[in-house]
Amino acid sequence: MSSNEKKAATLGMPHGTATGKLRKNILFFLLKKHGENICIRCNQLIETVDELSVEHIKPWEGRSAELFWDLQNIAFSHMVCNRPHRDGGIDNRIECPVGTSWCHRCKAFLPVDRFHKLASRYNGLANKCISCKLSGDTRPNHAKKD
Repeated sequence: MSSNEKKAATLGMPHGTATGKLRKNILFFLLKKHGENICIRCNQLIETVDELSVEHIKPWEGRSAELFWDLQNIAFSHMVCNRPHRDGGIDNRIECPVGTSWCHRCKAFLPVDRFHKLASRYNGLANKCISCKLSGDTRPNHAKKD
């Protein structure tokens, strides 16, 4: 029996797979220890290692190897919040500064606490701020009838 076969028999999975899981467990342990287990997309707590996803803030594929390796371009999210970036202008989402979301009616970045949660959206937040939602006015920028 080879060394790799012995390791796989002991671990119940290939050694490479076990090593990857161990690294993810270590990363999650350290994120929790330092209070950094917050999802970059929905700003909610990442509670288990199975929910943890490492993602690039700005897309790198087909654009820049530097963005892939740039640690300032790395963030953590829930697996369900981490959606692939799309090329070719197919995805016209506005890239929001951390802790904000885009209100489609105000046409402005606002703090995430000014939005209702909406699990079906890519960032977990409604596309209009609470004020816009409550105003009931469907025209841009809170325009009022005269």
